[in-house]
Amino acid sequence: MTTKKDPKKAEHYVNNKEFTAAVSEFNIACKLAEEKGKSKPQMTEYIGECIYKIATRLSTRPNFINYTYRDEMICDAIENCIQYIGNFNPEKSSNAFAYITQICYYAFLRRIQKEKKTGLH
Repeated sequence: MTTKKDPKKAEHYVNNKEFTAAVSEFNIACKLAEEKGKSKPQMTEYIGECIYKIATRLSTRPNFINYTYRDEMICDAIENCIQYIGNFNPEKSSNAFAYITQICYYAFLRRIQKEKKTGLH
């Protein structure tokens, strides 16, 4: 006999509350380091894993799944997320997951446009 999981209790691949808290802490640490004239601290492994999961999962959506350069799309998205994660403002939004997803989405669109311009794909 198989047991069905309750869809309301299904575990998300990224916990938004934990992820938002981690991103907020990282941004505070970056601002403190900047004020003291030190270099930015290294991003936590947890934040990196979440960014990777979000980018990879987004690439499996029907509007992105069939591109042959999906790996490049994911790499562009991760690079942009690392570049812009410091701009996340927890006072404006309590949803770091959506912020990162938007960055990934637009990175995918830019890669698709770039590939169409080169005409290789």
